[in-house]
Amino acid sequence: MRYGYALPLIVLVVVGFVSGYIIGGASQRVVTTTVTLPVTKLRTVTSVATYTLRGYVTRITTLVSTRTLTRTVTATLISTSLRTLAKTVTTTAVFTRVTTERVVVVPRGEQVVIAWMLNTCNRSDWEIIERYARVIDVVSPDWYYLTEELGVGRYDRRCAEDKEFIEFLKGLGIKLMPMLVTANSEWVRRLVTDPSAIDALAAELVTLAKRYGYYGYNIDFEVSIPENAADFASFIDRLAKRLHRYGLVLTVDVPAKRMEWPSRYTATYDYALLGKTEADAIIIMAYDFYEWSGRPKPVAPIWWVEDCVKYALRYIPREKLILGIPNYGKVWFSDGSFKGWLLYPDWLDLLRSSGRNYSVDREIMEKVLELDNEVAYFVDGEMGYYRALIAVKYGLKGIAVWRLDKGDPEAWGHYARALGKQLPCVTGPG
Repeated sequence: MRYGYALPLIVLVVVGFVSGYIIGGASQRVVTTTVTLPVTKLRTVTSVATYTLRGYVTRITTLVSTRTLTRTVTATLISTSLRTLAKTVTTTAVFTRVTTERVVVVPRGEQVVIAWMLNTCNRSDWEIIERYARVIDVVSPDWYYLTEELGVGRYDRRCAEDKEFIEFLKGLGIKLMPMLVTANSEWVRRLVTDPSAIDALAAELVTLAKRYGYYGYNIDFEVSIPENAADFASFIDRLAKRLHRYGLVLTVDVPAKRMEWPSRYTATYDYALLGKTEADAIIIMAYDFYEWSGRPKPVAPIWWVEDCVKYALRYIPREKLILGIPNYGKVWFSDGSFKGWLLYPDWLDLLRSSGRNYSVDREIMEKVLELDNEVAYFVDGEMGYYRALIAVKYGLKGIAVWRLDKGDPEAWGHYARALGKQLPCVTGPG
């Protein structure tokens, strides 16, 4: 919020422009409308009035995404908001400040779609990419890992740096953004507390990007170093700035959470600090739901996903927030112990071998298969459709899907429908 003295009016301004790129710079639109409300009977209580106005701006953001809707919202403001404000704030004096709120939303149809891949060797996966080339903007393969020497290691068995695959994506106009991954907390602690090591890593990443024409990188460090949360955010900021010098983008994955709770893992990722970094996008991995109970757990209940998005938006600008969506499942024993992961072929095999039909749990929006001593949950494209709608509802930058290889091959058509990237033959839930 910015404040300045002015006439006895409240002016609510939502500033507008259109700019574009896929992740760096963001394909985003700020909708413009100015509404002047006379408030000669409102008391000068800055904190209360500001809070009230911010509440309305939050509500407006979920509605305003086109100039057509702007006129509707303007009419609503003039006809109802003043009366509501007058009831909220004690009426004795004059509120003499101008309140300006800048609201950025990414309109439906302009969200970025990132396809994560564990392995790029399988040509059948290439066929999925080619079929949905109008839907997928960025492919992010798991090609690189952080070494003990804090350098870049390569997963050869996953066909990293495959020149044929790189040329294949270029021919389709799809950007390539490899992942850099690790789960080693001590290596990451050493890295994020050593500026010279960060600069050396950045230089190595830039060299690779120049050699292969990468769009940028996705940092997937899944570690538990909460005492170094500030260092981690500083690392992301420093690395992003180094990459930006060469026109490269940087995205970072963070665990989803709907509140702060006693977990060393989630506490490592300070949303408030990360939201202020120069990272081009922050991806919340809204899957692998966990609760303190001894019962089987779904992959990502839809209500939990939305709660996590709302919590993240307290700290991270929506125009740089990407929603991670699962394209896999889990199977549990009935006593609540975890049995294993389910990729799409596994899910189909389980359905065939059991001879049973799944049900759809509408409360969590997942497919559920109940067996004699086991229960399986799966999020395919049909269920992922509803998660993609959350990205639209909150005007987020886009979605990232784990994963394309061995996931539901038809999922991308459902995402296209949810995001307004309609394809001629796409079908999906209504």
